[in-house]
Amino acid sequence: LGDGPLDAETVHLLVEAKKLAFADRAACLADPDCMRVAPRALLDEAYLDTRRRQIDPQRAAASPAGISAGDTIYLCAADGEGNAVSLIQSNYMGVGSGLVVPGYGVELHNRGCSFSLDPAHPNALGPRRQPLHTLIPSMAFKNGRPAIVFGTMGGDGQPQTHLQVYTALIAFGMIDDPQAAIELPRWVHGRGLPGDPPELVLEGRFPRQTAARLRELGHEVSLTEDWSSMVGHAHAITIDQATGVLRGAADPRADSLAAAW
Repeated sequence: LGDGPLDAETVHLLVEAKKLAFADRAACLADPDCMRVAPRALLDEAYLDTRRRQIDPQRAAASPAGISAGDTIYLCAADGEGNAVSLIQSNYMGVGSGLVVPGYGVELHNRGCSFSLDPAHPNALGPRRQPLHTLIPSMAFKNGRPAIVFGTMGGDGQPQTHLQVYTALIAFGMIDDPQAAIELPRWVHGRGLPGDPPELVLEGRFPRQTAARLRELGHEVSLTEDWSSMVGHAHAITIDQATGVLRGAADPRADSLAAAW
């Protein structure tokens, strides 16, 4: 990686890794009972090394644009006894399926839209199958116990936000200040409507030299507003296992709050 999370070298390598991960997702990911490749095989170090070698540190690779929309919230909670919860609720599209549980007012999702209609695809529509989805209520463990509770809304941007914030927290040493990590300018790649180019969208607070260098590396770069919902609404709690201190962080891009009591 580069010298910091906003360096062009860092962004370039993370975007290129994202492209390979999304290619694997599109080709392989499905209901675990229907996958033709074991999930562990996609995380095998030897396989990851072959994928890693496909990244050119000096040139952006071609990639199809991802398309996703949704209606998702994320929340997390932790207490002094070591319990932690990472939770996402999502209707997927707007009001989801348009069906409501009688007497409760709970809208049912329509994530079946994420199935493939190609019967030869591992993610093909079928009975008793779960579709591919983008939800990632995550938790990172250290010494067998929760150390980071983290998540975001954002469709296909969810794994990209995870990649950036976890990199800032761990690789760039921001674990003691999760709020600063979440407030860093973020990017998202491959979002948009059918026919849109596979752009790399940067928040406007990125250094101009970063955007210029990324264009030199072959990325189609565009800038959005300084605090954009396109890059997700991320929230986190970090747990200091030595002291028991909990640090909460909420995303200023959202109607959000980090509360303690």
